[in-house]
Amino acid sequence: MGGVNVDPNFAREIIALGGKDLRKCMQCANCSVVCPLSPEDDPFPRKEMIWAGWGLKERLLKDPNVWLCYNCADCSAYCPRDAKPGQVMNAIRARVISEFAWPKFVGKVLNRSWGFPIFVIIVPAIVLLSLIYWANPGIFAGQLPSGTIETSKLISTTNVEIAGFILGGFALLIGLIGMWRYWLAITDGGGMEFTVKPLENAELEIKGKPGFMGLYFFEAFFFVLRDILYHNWFKICEANKPRFPAHLLIFYGFIGAAIATLGAILGLGHILEFRLPISLGYYPLPWPWELLYAKEIDPMFLIASGFKLIGILAGLAIILGSGVAIWNRLFNKKTKEFGSYYDWFFLLVVFFVGVTGYGVIIARALESTATYWIYLVHLYFVFMLLVYAPYSKFAHMLYRTVAMIYAWTRDRYPKTPKYFWEAW
Repeated sequence: MGGVNVDPNFAREIIALGGKDLRKCMQCANCSVVCPLSPEDDPFPRKEMIWAGWGLKERLLKDPNVWLCYNCADCSAYCPRDAKPGQVMNAIRARVISEFAWPKFVGKVLNRSWGFPIFVIIVPAIVLLSLIYWANPGIFAGQLPSGTIETSKLISTTNVEIAGFILGGFALLIGLIGMWRYWLAITDGGGMEFTVKPLENAELEIKGKPGFMGLYFFEAFFFVLRDILYHNWFKICEANKPRFPAHLLIFYGFIGAAIATLGAILGLGHILEFRLPISLGYYPLPWPWELLYAKEIDPMFLIASGFKLIGILAGLAIILGSGVAIWNRLFNKKTKEFGSYYDWFFLLVVFFVGVTGYGVIIARALESTATYWIYLVHLYFVFMLLVYAPYSKFAHMLYRTVAMIYAWTRDRYPKTPKYFWEAW
């Protein structure tokens, strides 16, 4: 008979990652009962609490239920021992990412508070200072561009594009590698999953579910994508209701920022000196209120200002969403969850990406040279957001999607969600 592998250090890892009250669990199952997302035939998080306490590392790292949890904190609010199962599940998710992300040591170091000065201060500073010196060495002598305030005068758009494509491509590649490795882990190689059911007359009924490329996979992907876009599962939470608007604003804020970035590229008319077939002919993008003073409305000018408006609203959404999330962690006593270093690192980076981005918009509107310094700080936080995306909570989008697809194809999807219009 095969034995069960036990890692005595795994519980310590989960405690260090934020599940500090794991040992308080008395296995009463109250958490699984009150969880609004826990499916009846495969409830969580009680078994995950038990596995974590026992050091069943392999089971937890391949457990998709970890990602079906949205940290509603209902379990933590009603736990009689204050074991905070929601925080333990969050710590397990952090451990899953560090296990499957590549290279593995980056995720493990980033998960530790002592890794902060290395990966948050030293590495970004060296990389950014090198890029800035390469692009415009005069900055270090305090030589700021004169005339009209344009960030492209400080660091050329081409140089920013090169760095953005390299860093963004790196983050996407690493994220996809981790996602694929996780899919292979939870599906035992991505192949068929067979279930055996005994029948009468000593007969067996054997059923198989397809792996990665089966048609059922694409059907599951469609419904999972729908639930992600609607944020259906967040509305079921009771103790952590502010999490829904916070997450929704951040999610669509970044989508809006991506659209605005596309608009800026179209306004410029080229990428890395390669001319695009479509060009708006306006860079920087014009302010939306400039339409009020235009004697004639050029269609391209209207489109360009529309992209600018989307960027302004996206930045505001990111700031408001992350601000609500910060307030929720600080003052929502019902959830009993302050969060760990891992949570706060991502949240503060997102917040300052939004604040500095909006700061650039405001300073440029005021035609202040402070635009250039705020822009440099903004690039610093954007660098951290991109490079560490595969190892931070940003990667939840990939791993959670994979787990939700797996759950759908195995008929283990959580209870019927509310739609966004039913949230209130």
